[in-house]
Amino acid sequence: MDFKNVKKQILQANDLSKKGSIDEPIRYLITFINELDDYVTTSSCSGRAILYTTSYGCEVGHKKSKKDCKWLYLSHDSIDPDEFISKVDPTVGDLLFKFEPFILHIQCSQLEKAKQLHTIAVGAGFRESGLTVGKHGKIMLAIRSNLRLEVPLSQDSVMLVSDVYLKFLADQANEKLEINQRNIKHFFIILKETFSNTQKIGTDITMSN
Repeated sequence: MDFKNVKKQILQANDLSKKGSIDEPIRYLITFINELDDYVTTSSCSGRAILYTTSYGCEVGHKKSKKDCKWLYLSHDSIDPDEFISKVDPTVGDLLFKFEPFILHIQCSQLEKAKQLHTIAVGAGFRESGLTVGKHGKIMLAIRSNLRLEVPLSQDSVMLVSDVYLKFLADQANEKLEINQRNIKHFFIILKETFSNTQKIGTDITMSN
C-alpha cells in the first residue's frame, strides 16, 4: 500500500478512536504535520504530570495499561502545588509521581524525509529522538526528550517525603514543563520555516498560548 493510502487510513482511525481528541496544547502542531504530504502522526502526548498508585498492578507511561490503575492527579498544564499535595493519600497504596515530557510518533513516507524531520527535532531540543525502519519498510520517527522525572512518594501507607519536598517536586515539574513547551514551540517554528514555502498548507495554523 502506498503512503498516501496508509496516511488516509491512520487519520480515519484516529478520528474514530475512543480518545476522541488530541492534547489541546499540541493540536496546532499535529494539524500542521498531518497537512504535510510525507508525514502522519500516529500517537502523541503534550507532556504531563501524574500522581498514581502502584498497588493496582498498573504501568504508567506512553505505552501503558490502564487496567486496575488508579490515577490520583493528572495535569497537562502547570501544577498547582496545593492542589497536588491535597491529592497525596498514602492510604490508597504506594504512590509515585511522574513527569512525562512531550512525545510524538510520526510515520514517514521515505527515510530521507524522516531524517529531515529528525534533524529538526534534535535541533529544537528533542535530543532523544530516533528512527526505526520495520521489516516491511515502515519508517517511524519518535520525537522525545530526557525531561522525565519519577519519584516514589510512599510505601506501605507511610510517606517517604515531606510536604516541603512535594512542593519542590511540583516546582521541578513546572520547570520541566516550561522547557518542554518552549522546545515544542521551537520545533513548530522551524517546521513552519522549513515547509511552509515548499508545500501549500491549507490551514492558518498558529501556536496556542
